[in-house]
Amino acid sequence: MDQASSVKKKTLISKKKKIAFVCSGGGVKAGAFHLGVALALQEKGFKFAGGLEAARPKDSLPSPMEISAYVGSSAGSIIACYLASGYSLENIFNSFLDRTSDNPQDQIPKILPKLTYPILFRVRPEMAKEQLKQIGIIKDIIGHLMNGNFESLLLFNMLKISGFFSTQGLEEFLRNEVLPSNRFSDFYPELYIVSTQLNHSRKVVFGKHTQPSPPHDPSCIYIDDVRVSDACAASAALPPLYSPYSIELSNGKSYFFTDGEIRDTMSTHVAVDSGADLVIASYTHQPYHFTPEVGSLTDLGIPAIMIQSLYQVIEAKINNYIHNKKVQRNAIDAVSQFCKEKGLADSVRNEIVEIMEKQLHHRMNVDTIYIHPDAQDPKMFIKEHFSLSPKKMSDIVRSGFRSAIDILRNYEFEDNPSK
Repeated sequence: MDQASSVKKKTLISKKKKIAFVCSGGGVKAGAFHLGVALALQEKGFKFAGGLEAARPKDSLPSPMEISAYVGSSAGSIIACYLASGYSLENIFNSFLDRTSDNPQDQIPKILPKLTYPILFRVRPEMAKEQLKQIGIIKDIIGHLMNGNFESLLLFNMLKISGFFSTQGLEEFLRNEVLPSNRFSDFYPELYIVSTQLNHSRKVVFGKHTQPSPPHDPSCIYIDDVRVSDACAASAALPPLYSPYSIELSNGKSYFFTDGEIRDTMSTHVAVDSGADLVIASYTHQPYHFTPEVGSLTDLGIPAIMIQSLYQVIEAKINNYIHNKKVQRNAIDAVSQFCKEKGLADSVRNEIVEIMEKQLHHRMNVDTIYIHPDAQDPKMFIKEHFSLSPKKMSDIVRSGFRSAIDILRNYEFEDNPSK
């Protein structure tokens, strides 16, 4: 159920049994936005499960309104790791601002180090060797042009650089400075990191559990024996900025992986497959809507136009997914109502509904809350994607907080709505 339909009949959040937080990619900007969303969720009474399973009382269940599953892609995978590791939101926020709080509660489980540019943008050592190859390639281009082969102007068909930077620095940062364990199985909350297999048309989900049955996407595979830090480095490897990231799997073979959102922008199905009946999805891919304050994007040049075009494509994919889920829900509702009107026994009607849910990969008890920037927030659109400026990140955190609070007004959090 999306937020538009929930206005008519508000979902009671406190009755949900398993809650998942899905964080999409989008650079540092997305990470700061997700943090703002998380702070708004905390304001509304949500709690974030984190830490290792060994430290959790045996057979304990999530408390009411406790988020116990995290799904992260690209930059979202870093926030998912922070939360699954047990870092408080205040601790994460302080790391963004490069400050330390004297409050012990803000240092749980320890003071989180700050992400820096050298960590995010490690130049690949292979770059120098690859650059030497370009000398011969440029000569070939000139020769083709002299012969009238203007297709050679498409340099990207000829250049052999696989990426300018490596996510190896991020892997080392998470492994050495952040994660209490590097095994998915050691975490109490469920943690899933989404990536894309480069040399195959396949989404790969690294996590605690293996493939659900039936799978939401037949081409999607689940892998449960990869290090968490490697999974994040693979998920954040956005080409051509970052080179594909290589991971050796249990079969002894190495595979290259890239950004987790190349195939699918949102991976809410991973949360649903894990058994969540409330999915909170946070993303920043909101296209710009004209405001007199900013004017036309043509005045801002090619970068703004390219980002707008990319966001428009992504928004269309997200809206199409939401629409399809609504159609599936309406279809199941219509069949259920038809069975009831025809006097079919409840047991038969329920069996038919279960069959439809299985075939359509749609669970009727699942509600999804989509949180994204306001279309009339031009400042959020033009914010840089990789700026580590404390002031700029603070602004984005506030935008995430405001966006989440506005959308969460459409939901009930107590049994008695009149309170």
